[in-house]
Amino acid sequence: MTFATIYNYSDRRIFDLKTLVEAIRFIIVNSILAFIFLFLTLEEFEWSLFSNRERITDKVVDDTSWNIKTLIY
Repeated sequence: MTFATIYNYSDRRIFDLKTLVEAIRFIIVNSILAFIFLFLTLEEFEWSLFSNRERITDKVVDDTSWNIKTLIY
C-alpha cells in the first residue's frame, strides 16, 4: 500500500463532547415532549370516562394548540 491509500482513523474520537451533549439534549427534549403528549392523552381519556359516567352531553370546543385532536389530525 502506498501512503495515499492508507487511512488513519485515530485522529477523530468517536465519542467527543459535542456528540454526547447533542445526544443528551435530544433525549431530554423528546422525553419532555413524550411526557406532555402522554398527559394530553390521559386527560382526553379521563374526560371521556368522566363525561360518560356523569351523563354530560355538552359539546366542548377546544381550539387550543394543546388539544390532542388537533395534534393528531
